Amino acid sequence: MQYEHETADCHVMPDDPPNGTDSLTFVLRIFTLGLALASAIVMATASSCTISGDGDGDDDDDSTTVAYKDFPPFVYLVACNITATILETAAVYVQYRKGGGGDDDEEPPVLPGVVLVVLDVAVQVLLYSSAGGVFAAVVAYGDQISACADAAGNFSAEVHKAKLLAFGAGLAAALAAVVKDVPLPFSIWPIPSE
Repeated sequence: MQYEHETADCHVMPDDPPNGTDSLTFVLRIFTLGLALASAIVMATASSCTISGDGDGDDDDDSTTVAYKDFPPFVYLVACNITATILETAAVYVQYRKGGGGDDDEEPPVLPGVVLVVLDVAVQVLLYSSAGGVFAAVVAYGDQISACADAAGNFSAEVHKAKLLAFGAGLAAALAAVVKDVPLPFSIWPIPSE
């Protein structure tokens, strides 16, 4: 009997509220930050390719060199994703700064919550508009980008990678914005101590 009493004391859980929401939101914000930054880097470092002439038989050099800077939506993606990365870093700071250092009975200030919503919306607008622009550019400039698939370098593949990374960053940002307001009934280690 005494053995059962001793093991019953080992399973006492702390009275702290579950931190699953904060942990999952943090992970999604880091995913957003990483995917947006990776998308910008992949697009900015996309190797240029040279598209040969029209093949009409004349000796004129009709070759054209194509780089990401030649397509305004690709430049827009790089700028927006870098800006979204900076704003997402600010959102991580605001979200975890607003929850700390006060009495539990006090109402938290409203301004950090409003700033966090504005940052979440701005990040999503930047990521989705730039990803949408690249999806449209891939359709509009499909011939030039497809011609680069056959040329030396991997410009076409890098454009497609950057496009998918940007879309993934937008999805992670949307999930982080939703999850931060949903109470999840579990805790992630380490459980906050007193």
